[in-house]
Amino acid sequence: MRSLRGRLTLGVLLVLAAVVVGAGAAALHEVDKSERAALDDRLRRTAELTRPTAVAAVQNELPGRDPRLDAVLRATGSSLRLTLGRVTLVDAGPRPPSHGALPRGLSTFSSDGRRYRAYVTTLSDPEIGGRARLEVVSSLRGTEQRIDDLRERVALIGAAGVILSGILVWLIASVVLRPLRRLRAVTASIADDEDLGRRVPDDSGPQELRSVARSFNAMLARLGRSAEDRERALAATRRFAADAGHELRTPLTSVQAILSSLRRHPDLDGQRRGAMLDDALVQQRRLVDLLDGLQALARGEAGPIEHAPVDLTELVDEVVTAAGARHPEVAVAAMLPEAPVVVDGWEPGLRLVVENLVNNAVRHGGTRVHVTLEAAGPVLVVDDDGAGVPDAERERIFAPFARIDGTDAPGSGLGLALVAQQAGHHGASVAVERAPQPLGGARFAVRF
Repeated sequence: MRSLRGRLTLGVLLVLAAVVVGAGAAALHEVDKSERAALDDRLRRTAELTRPTAVAAVQNELPGRDPRLDAVLRATGSSLRLTLGRVTLVDAGPRPPSHGALPRGLSTFSSDGRRYRAYVTTLSDPEIGGRARLEVVSSLRGTEQRIDDLRERVALIGAAGVILSGILVWLIASVVLRPLRRLRAVTASIADDEDLGRRVPDDSGPQELRSVARSFNAMLARLGRSAEDRERALAATRRFAADAGHELRTPLTSVQAILSSLRRHPDLDGQRRGAMLDDALVQQRRLVDLLDGLQALARGEAGPIEHAPVDLTELVDEVVTAAGARHPEVAVAAMLPEAPVVVDGWEPGLRLVVENLVNNAVRHGGTRVHVTLEAAGPVLVVDDDGAGVPDAERERIFAPFARIDGTDAPGSGLGLALVAQQAGHHGASVAVERAPQPLGGARFAVRF
């Protein structure tokens, strides 16, 4: 009973057997009731037909003979007895069984291991009073034997019907469950091939099976997304480890060399010692910038993050204000729309885009940076008055740790890589152009 077909067959057979037993019991009860009612009716009719003979026998005080009555009694296996007081006047039919006093009307008694049905009445003729008793007794053996035979036939027919039904249900269940076997075969092949991109057919078969198939496909989709997220996270972790090991080696080696020199030469003059400590602090800040950039890059590659409405107007205003406060030597200005410009995205990622573009313009530009946010699109534009980006470098600068030849400005080399990454996550494109005059430097335009 481990198979669904076996359980289905067993369940149907149990229900069918219960129905057959209940219906058979009800039918046998009705037949038994009908047989007994017919016997009781026959006993009453026999008593009524015998009444004239019984009255004549009482009046003549002689037992009368009625050949027709004797024939009927013998045919039905009944006996008749008419008594007046203790005197038996009529005793017809087969010899009646011995019994005690019987009540008037219909009653059932047992004698010598057999059951009998009796009908007792008193003669109501005015000339004889109510002393004469008429008893008609018939054996229940024939009736009970017919009921037993019928019960056996019903049991045999019911058992044969249940067995035949079980065979038919087993065969029909094989046909009904064929779509489920096909579904199982497809799911087994998906599990064997470890192909989460496949889907099971959900447009054929019973409604319940189509619902199961759709649920299974939804589960496969979730598992596929989870596997992709896991692979992205692992790839981001591996990349983080590789980039950290490669890019952190130089500043760590430099800091180590400075510390070793300071330890070997404790008598260095204050000016020389201060210059070396300043150099160590620069390398330490570079380490921090590298680690922050690598962490942000890895977090962006790890997987999708839930988006929410973000007001770009407010975000750009905050970033521009903070950049102007950090770099008072650079004139950072912004032209923003009065109404909020709302996009659906990840606020930390959008902030990375704006901050890195502004910081890149401040670091590599001249003395002026102009930030514009256009509501149509929307489009974010950052212009500076620096040397600009050569045409041949405009694609390469978005790779991690890429630098333009001849550039000695400080930085981790990850800012524009983070801009490209987060722009891709938000369905935006980044273009590098030449800023119009009077600035004339580099222009970075992010189009959402």
